[in-house]
Amino acid sequence: MMFTYPKVLRPKDLKMISRYPCSDEIKDAYAKYLTNYSFKEFVGFCENGDGDLESLIYRFTDLQLERFEPNSLIWVSHVLVNFLIYFDVNLDYGNCYDAYASALQFTVLFFAMKVMIGKVPFDEAQLPEHSLNCFERLFEKCPDFSFNLENDCTLAYKSFNNDFDFTAEEFYTKIRKHFDECGY
Repeated sequence: MMFTYPKVLRPKDLKMISRYPCSDEIKDAYAKYLTNYSFKEFVGFCENGDGDLESLIYRFTDLQLERFEPNSLIWVSHVLVNFLIYFDVNLDYGNCYDAYASALQFTVLFFAMKVMIGKVPFDEAQLPEHSLNCFERLFEKCPDFSFNLENDCTLAYKSFNNDFDFTAEEFYTKIRKHFDECGY
């Protein structure tokens, strides 16, 4: 299962963005979080939307999902990207618990796709690099962050209201092992 986040902008993309007549705040938010989506659509959404930039980012990414058939593979890949965007935005805005929850939800869904689509047995599935990176960044920025891993893993698992080919307990055990190895 392959997907890319964030999409790397080409020099011509960066040049177009730098010349576009909108605020630098919108340009910076796009380049930092939303490169997987259309720049011009994001600018239009921000210019026509109400609220602070953080809430506009969340609403814009949620709106992108409406373009796809729910539960289709393309929809799932956008959900995965959105969880990583939510993680980055929440971490940057100091919302440590929300960033952590987004990383857990990303990880559950990634495992589900790996097991169900990739046909990899859950006990052989490795934590995705994006998850490892998210957890490392989270605990670097929020070293005193407190959490209830078992409860939070169960909530992340149940948030999909689906039966995967692994249980919430198995997910918790895998995440616990990683957290123990890293000293989180």
